[in-house]
Formats: sequence, structure tokens, C-alpha cells
Amino acid sequence: MAKGINPGSVSGHHKIRASQRWIFLALMAAVAAFLGGASRYDAIQIVPLRTLSSFLIIPALYYLTHHDLKREVALVSLFGMLVILIGSQLISLPSEIWHTLPGRNAIRQMDSALGYGDIWRPLSMAPTRTWNAFGSLVLPAAGLLLAIALRARTRDLLQIIAGLGILNAALGLLQVISGRSSPLYFYELTNWGSAVGIFANENHSAIFAACSLLVVARLGLETRIERSASWLSIFYPAVFFFIILVALVSGSRAGFAACLGAALISSIMIAVSPSRRSVKSVSDQESRWSRRRPYLIAFIPLTVLAMTVIAFATLGRSPAFSDILARDSFADLRWSILPVISEMLSTYWLVGSGFGSFEQVYQIHEPSALLMPHYVNQAHNDWLQLLIEGGVIAGGLLIGLATWVVKAIARIFSAREASGLGIFWISIFSVIGAASIVDYPLRTPIFQLVLIWLLVALSRDQRGAEDT
Repeated sequence: MAKGINPGSVSGHHKIRASQRWIFLALMAAVAAFLGGASRYDAIQIVPLRTLSSFLIIPALYYLTHHDLKREVALVSLFGMLVILIGSQLISLPSEIWHTLPGRNAIRQMDSALGYGDIWRPLSMAPTRTWNAFGSLVLPAAGLLLAIALRARTRDLLQIIAGLGILNAALGLLQVISGRSSPLYFYELTNWGSAVGIFANENHSAIFAACSLLVVARLGLETRIERSASWLSIFYPAVFFFIILVALVSGSRAGFAACLGAALISSIMIAVSPSRRSVKSVSDQESRWSRRRPYLIAFIPLTVLAMTVIAFATLGRSPAFSDILARDSFADLRWSILPVISEMLSTYWLVGSGFGSFEQVYQIHEPSALLMPHYVNQAHNDWLQLLIEGGVIAGGLLIGLATWVVKAIARIFSAREASGLGIFWISIFSVIGAASIVDYPLRTPIFQLVLIWLLVALSRDQRGAEDT
């Protein structure tokens, strides 16, 4: 597997030591880990999360140079356009314009009845929620600027993400052991008794575990190829199986499937990765055996994993697996509301209803047949919700980002011995993309930060591929 690029020193106003880079990135990750695991707008942790994130923008601006921004112009431009789009939804519009926008008829009639026909309103149908969405950008903005300004290497970013994965798994295991009354649950509204880790939702925790598996697998392969410290060759496989074991006791069906898929992809990455670099401590016979039988090397951990999964399923120790067999996986609320989501999409696709407004706007379209004690606060399909809230412009930004990602991965595949690296990037974005079809992991600040760092790491890797 090709190694991620290691950016050289770029002349600028301020020198950056490796220790400083790690301190600031670790602080950023810690803030997100302990305060950013909930997707709800009213979680009390949001206040310190955004305050501390805004403070971390200061060192980012201190170290940032024009050259740094120029190297990541695509990512910075896309993020900047997202900021402008959300901000523009808060600009007040004349009543003559606002009332002609799609989906505003009911509000227009209320305005007329109450004598408010001349009031100027923001484009958003729920301005306070859109202000909240605008404020939520401070964490990904700080993460993006820090990674760029500190010239973080791919390995730095991936190691920190792996650290978050280990913390998530360890905390999840302790939560299961200590039971529903455990003080280790950070959020008031959570899946009590389940392994949620650093998240409030067990599905988000399990999806993050799947992403962590891919990151750990890549780091382990790079350790094997480069003959790094011997303890790392034991550490990464141990961490990999630890995360798998915790995922098996999770109650998330989607996360269970994602973790098994990530484990399978990791085996494929092992099979296609290049053999170890030639060193004196590795015999020629071992090197030839590794090159001739790469699929056997991948088959061994896959067999151990399969036996572990079968054992957990047979003994009834995997709640997610039992959940799949106990009831119809498709008999969920998310499928019942799909017709309503389709109606909302056909109404608001042009200019959007406003970021963060889904919950209020859904109540306008909610049919009597779906009225229940529980309420719907997300579409459970992040891609459709993005179009509903942001309109066609948000869809254009998504297409632009997807195009950039595809081109970057294509450049990586064009490099010599980089197929494993390309498979890693396809897989991790596929996991996040597929999970967002049935859930909303990217609504959590932790996932937003991790996605930003993955995109920066991908940018580093593609430049490394171009140099080979």
C-alpha cells in the first residue's frame, strides 16, 4: 500500500513542531469526543463544544499561510460555499418574494388572516434552527483550518481517528458491563444499556466503529509494509479485533452489517497490499512466501473473524444479529415516512426549507395516520434531507464534493502499488454514504470533524500519488 504523503516543511511565518501539531489536533479530537456525540440541537453539550472549538480557531489562524490555503483550495472553497449558503438563508426577504417561494402557502394564509402580510422573513422556515445550523459549522471549520494550518500528515489524522475509535469501543464495552445506570453515558437522550461509546445513538457509534476498523486496518498494513516498531504490528491487529468484539455486542443492525463489511474489505486490503519492504531482518524465503500467497495471508484473519461472529451469534451474544432475526428489519418508522419525505422533496427542492428546519416543516406535511406519541426530528436519509433543507444549490455542492473525491481516488489508483489505498478510500466513504441513506451520522459533530479530516487526508494522499 502506498504511504500517505508526508508534507515537507513549507516556509511560512511560524515553525510548527510535531509535538505542537499533535497537541492541537488531540485537543480538537478530545473536545469533539466528549462533547460532540449528539445530533440534537438542544443538547446542553453544544455550548461548551462550540465555545472551545472557536478558541481552537485562534492557533489555526496563527499558523495559517496563504500557501497552506492554496494547497487545499478545493476543500476550502466547498466549505466556504456551504457557509455562504446557510448564511444566505437567514437574510430577510420582502413578503412579496417570500410568499411566492414553494411550500409557503399555509404561512402566507396565516399572515393574511393575522394581518402580517407585509412582514419580511428569512428564506428559512425555521430561522432559529438555521441559526443553530450556522453555529454548528464552527467545529468543522476549526478542524479544517487546524489540519491545514498545522500541515497535518495523513498518518497524524488517521492515528487520531483510530484513537477516537478505540475510545468509542472501550467506553461502549464499559457501558455494557456497568448496565443502564452507568455514569459513563454522556447524554440524557441515549440508548441506555447499549454500547453507544462517545455517541448518544448506538447506530452512530456502530457506524463509527466500522470506519475505525478501516482506519486501523490501513495503519496496520502500513506498519507491516514499512517495518515500523514491532509493538505496532501487534497493537493494530489487537485493536482491530477489540473493536469487532464490541461491535458484536451492539444493538445496531446497520452498524453490525457495516462492521462485517469493513472487516471483509480489510481482508481484501491485506490481499492486494504490496509485500514488506526489503530489510535484513526479513528473510528472502519469507518475502517470497508473502508475495506468492497474499490471499492466504488475508484468509487467516478472515477465518478467525468468521469463527468469532458465528460463536457470538450461536450463543446469542450479538443483540444486533438477534434483532435482525427477531423482527422485520424494514418494519421501521423510516420506511413509513418515506412518502412524506418524497412529498417534501418535490416541494422544497428548488430553494430549500432552511437548514435545520426539517422537524418543523415535517409537521406541516405529516398525515394523521402517522400521528403518534413519538415525533420525527430527522428524515433518516441525510441525502434527501440535505436537498429538502438546502435545495438545488446544496445538491450542487454535494455533487461538487463527490466529483472531487472520485477524481482524487482515481489519481491514487493510478499510482504504482496504491490499489490498497484506493480500496480504503472507496470503502470508508461508501460506509458513510450508505449509512446516511438510512440514518444521519453526519449530523453529529464528531462525524463532521472526522469527515473533514478524512477529506484532508485524501487530499494529502492524492498529492502523494501524483509525486510517485
